[in-house]
Amino acid sequence: MTTALTLIATIKALPGHAEAVAAGLQQLVIASCAEPGCLQYALHRNQVDADQFVMIEQWRDAAALDQHRAAPHFLHFTNVFGERLAGIDLLPLQRLA
Repeated sequence: MTTALTLIATIKALPGHAEAVAAGLQQLVIASCAEPGCLQYALHRNQVDADQFVMIEQWRDAAALDQHRAAPHFLHFTNVFGERLAGIDLLPLQRLA
């Protein structure tokens, strides 16, 4: 039995780059949701800090997440927008109930 994997990614855009990063993330959501192992890929924006985004992800299993990280659309986002980011924090979660 495989266990679904939940990941919360907090993405911080550099000042002046938030709108471009938001557009790139929205395109990433469209492509990522089409991946066979993607159960959820929901983008949120911090209401207080407009430079901060939160992606709530759920993947069928660790292999699906690995495939996502190697997917052309994910690599494209990383290459195009990486220099516009102050950082990304990843919080992997295990569902208990």
